Amino acid sequence: MRFGGVMKVAASVIAICMTLLLLGPGCSNEEQSMYSEYEPGDDKTIKRPIPKTAKAVPHVPEARPAKETKDVVGIKTAAVEEKEPKRDEKKVVKERKEDVREEKGYYIVKEGESLSRIAGREDVYGDPLKWPILYRLNTGKLAKIEKADNPHEKELSKGMKLKLVSPDEVKKNLMKRSNNVWVVNVLSSTTKSKIVPNVIKLIKNGYPAYITRTEVKGKEWMRLRVGFYKDRKSANTAGTEIKRVLSLADIWATKVGKNEFRECGGY
Repeated sequence: MRFGGVMKVAASVIAICMTLLLLGPGCSNEEQSMYSEYEPGDDKTIKRPIPKTAKAVPHVPEARPAKETKDVVGIKTAAVEEKEPKRDEKKVVKERKEDVREEKGYYIVKEGESLSRIAGREDVYGDPLKWPILYRLNTGKLAKIEKADNPHEKELSKGMKLKLVSPDEVKKNLMKRSNNVWVVNVLSSTTKSKIVPNVIKLIKNGYPAYITRTEVKGKEWMRLRVGFYKDRKSANTAGTEIKRVLSLADIWATKVGKNEFRECGGY
């Protein structure tokens, strides 16, 4: 019984061992397949697939204006200078604007100007000899200069406002006086010293005196005249009165030509 029992135990042990031997290789392969992604000592983590998503739009920074180079700045500066007048040109433009009559029919005296200088301006009368027109229209303001040796060349106060005969008034006067072509010839001279004092005196006595020029034998003469009258009789009557005012004898009436009437008849 004891021997038989031992044999049964031995047979059971052998059967168990055979079973273990048959199962051993399978377990080894399974374990190897489960852990084949890494070896002992390998610290790499298991990689997992990243889910596909929409492609992200790359961020594009807002474009900034490039800094202007010296050349670009120079070109722009040159362009601006071409559009805008230079400093000297601006000064000229400013002076021209100042020359414009601030008020129709008036002129504002600039520094250093005199009656003859103002009358000679192209934007006024265009002839220095037309200064008596300015004096006649502004006698009250010009009382301080009438006793000067050359009142027409006396410097006037800057900012003084002088009345003018406007271009429109000249045209109207020429039309209204179209038949008044007779004048009184007061005197003729080659020097202003004889003309100027008599101009002042005539204007102060209410006579529309004016100065014109002519050439005789290559020499320039100035004529002091008063006008304009519709006929010889009217001119002679005025001449008689003028003789008394100026104490002059050589005075006569005359009919002027178209050029003189056009140049002086509108004032």
